Amino acid sequence: MNLKIGVLALTGVLLLASCGGGTVTPVTPTVGSVTIPSGNGYTVVITDSSGNVVPSSSYNNLAPGTYTVTFSQTGYVSQSQTFTVSAGQSVVLTAPTLVAVTPVSVSGAYYLDANGKQVAITQDDLNNAGTRFVFYAWLQNQAGGIDPTKLAGPADPGTPAANELAEVAPLNTQNVAAGYVAYKSTDGVIHPLVGANVRWDILAQTGNVRFSAADDGGAPSGAVGRQDINDNALSANTYTNSATGSNVRFPSSAEYPLYNITGVNTPDTNGFTWTALNHDPAVTAATARVRAVAYVNGTEITKRFLDKTFAPSAKLAITKTVNPTGVGLNQAGSYTVTVTNSGAGPATGIQLNDVLKSGDGGVYSITAPAGGTANATDGFDATFDLAPGASRSFTFTGQASAVGVYCDVASIVTYNNGSFGAVTPTNLNAQACLTVTAPTLNIVKSLGTVDATGAFTPIASGAVVNPNTPVFARITVSNQGTAPATNVVVTDQLDPSTTAAASYAIKSAPVSSPAGITSTVNPANSGFVTGAFNLAPGATTSFTFSAAGSVDGTYCDTGTFTATSNNGSAVAPATSNIACFKVASPRLAITKTNSQIAGQPALNTLTPGSSYASTITVTNSGSATATAVAVSDLLGQIAGGNTFMNFGSGSYTVTGTAQAGSVSFANNRVSTTPATIDLAPGAVLTLNLTSTVPQGAPAGQYCDIASYSSTNAGTGQAQACVTVVTFLSEQTQLTDTVDPIRQGDPVGTIVASFASVEPASNEAAVNNVLTYNFGATSPIQQTPGVFNFSNTQVYYDPTPVRDPNTGAITSDQTHSTATLLTLGSQYTVNANSGVGQQVITLSPTFAVTPSGVLIIRTQVAIPAGTPARQYQDTMLWNNNGQGDNQAYTNFKAESITVIP
Repeated sequence: MNLKIGVLALTGVLLLASCGGGTVTPVTPTVGSVTIPSGNGYTVVITDSSGNVVPSSSYNNLAPGTYTVTFSQTGYVSQSQTFTVSAGQSVVLTAPTLVAVTPVSVSGAYYLDANGKQVAITQDDLNNAGTRFVFYAWLQNQAGGIDPTKLAGPADPGTPAANELAEVAPLNTQNVAAGYVAYKSTDGVIHPLVGANVRWDILAQTGNVRFSAADDGGAPSGAVGRQDINDNALSANTYTNSATGSNVRFPSSAEYPLYNITGVNTPDTNGFTWTALNHDPAVTAATARVRAVAYVNGTEITKRFLDKTFAPSAKLAITKTVNPTGVGLNQAGSYTVTVTNSGAGPATGIQLNDVLKSGDGGVYSITAPAGGTANATDGFDATFDLAPGASRSFTFTGQASAVGVYCDVASIVTYNNGSFGAVTPTNLNAQACLTVTAPTLNIVKSLGTVDATGAFTPIASGAVVNPNTPVFARITVSNQGTAPATNVVVTDQLDPSTTAAASYAIKSAPVSSPAGITSTVNPANSGFVTGAFNLAPGATTSFTFSAAGSVDGTYCDTGTFTATSNNGSAVAPATSNIACFKVASPRLAITKTNSQIAGQPALNTLTPGSSYASTITVTNSGSATATAVAVSDLLGQIAGGNTFMNFGSGSYTVTGTAQAGSVSFANNRVSTTPATIDLAPGAVLTLNLTSTVPQGAPAGQYCDIASYSSTNAGTGQAQACVTVVTFLSEQTQLTDTVDPIRQGDPVGTIVASFASVEPASNEAAVNNVLTYNFGATSPIQQTPGVFNFSNTQVYYDPTPVRDPNTGAITSDQTHSTATLLTLGSQYTVNANSGVGQQVITLSPTFAVTPSGVLIIRTQVAIPAGTPARQYQDTMLWNNNGQGDNQAYTNFKAESITVIP
């Protein structure tokens, strides 16, 4: 015994120290395990201390204790050893080297125990031979009798049944007769016995039946020796075999083949022995009564009797062919089924069954042959006899209405074989297959683009193009079937339910691929027809051309084909899908209207600062989307001038959308944002604007110009005008720098006056005359006053500073844009100094423009003796509007108090 036990002790305690100083107590194992070696072919059995077998599923979960392991193998001496399992341990077993069973060194027979060990036969066994040994002999294996699979033991193969003791064999064959000797132990178990002697004797025979071969020739050890056949081959001696011995083979002869139906296929079987019988080939029938007597070490066990018959046997063969093997739809193939009897005996009542084994029976049919009857499985049945050497053929046709492979199988179901009785063969059949092929044509039409190399790229049906723009189309015919199609002709024609053919035209003649197939365009130039061509299975042919439509609308055309099938009939015609392209063009129109805003002047009486509304609409009344539409409005400009209206606000909408779009303003132009949009058919873009007349805008007509541009819809514009009327508004201011003033004061005060045109005015003031009264007793008095005046200075400022809330001028003559006017050239006075009244007259052409102001400063003194009271300095400004020459008068008075 070579047993190594390795122990892996699971010892030690792992302490895990945490930051808090705690420890983890390990779990103490309660079971152990065992590891079994593998790959050596041994059978391993482990039992516990009570003798119970431990299942392999528990090898990793063994309770502590003592166990026994046994290693065994057929033909070798088993070995056992104990081992101990402790909790937490794993035991590793090492397989021993088993010793082969040593043959018994004594002469005579022996049996093989359950471990394959050779056990000698004792005298006690021989004294009780009738109960210690069994002997069986048989000729054939039938159900319910001996079971040859159990001969190797230890097992009881069963007693041969009566029908296994008699056999009919074909003439001119060698037939095995089988024998088996076994030892029955005291526990009743059957063990095969090696070296037992069996004597075979032919007790009676006809046809010169003799032993033709025998097993072992008197060598009880199982070694091959001479064959012991004697007494004119009427007797034979054999010995039971050892499976590991050197045993005589079964007979092998091409002329007299082996007929062995014993169920034992090799002489290398423990406890088995055999002999073979045959007969004189000159006879047509033969029989033999055989006695088999078994001996163990010279002691007879028992006798068995077998009955052998050699009789003539039929030998059937079947073939089946079909010609041709391939046909078209509904074309017939011719089948021939031939049954031949090459045996020595007749076959009667032969039942032939022909059925369709694969293929759709619903589309397949045959015509039953003469001598046969059609059955429900797309075949036929026939019953007939065949004498030795005879044959019978059945010819019939089969066809199918669908492509596929249809396999017919003809089988011999049963027949009567003379002395052998009814035979039900399992593999006496033949098959022939008819392949039905047909072309399957498919036609597809698609639109696409063609590049410079001619490559076609499909696009979806429904492509939209401009009028007279060619659209490429391709018609493709493919054969997806299993047979060629001939005389294929493709026709393309405009669908009359769509746009009239008069506005449709093929622009480029169809080009075939593969090249070389002609086509003819019809006189209306609305379709074509190709020449005939062939299409092999899997092949494809296409025709590429271009067409265009001249008016808006949908243009659809289809392709059709005609063709001939491989069975000579016409292929069912088919129509391609409808491929359509749409000719569509956008049509944009623009309108513009101005409208009065509530609370604002009418459009023909606008003045600076007033506002008005504008509405611009761009409508797409065409059938295609207008792309990259840019809409803008050039603000109103006075004819012949450079004055534009001011932009107030704006937004736009497009029908079908809820969100208003924004606008941008630059260079007096309002534009939609983003710069371009696409405008679908029927859509309307509405741009709403407000504009304001700028300050000082001259009177006249101002015309706004709205416009659009599009990448595919051209350009357009619309104009709307408003009228700005003349408007002059003036402002006067009069102040004194000292108030009150004492009488006789030599310095006095500065009287400053402002005569300005309001910024909102759109014309200047000309013919300006200013009359001043200094020291008048009434604010409306126009007679000269009593104050002295001198040192008058006249300034003009075109852009004075104004209070943003009141509009009053807050700057004076010192403002950067103010200039001192020249007396004598730009203005005159009636007196530069004097008492009471002064008149200043500006040059008639001098214009006080909108926002401009005249600043007049005069030194005023109070004469001595002037009575103390309130006086008035007054200013009267007369002028004319520069545009309409309308006269304007403005008056201003400023009180001044004289004190004693």
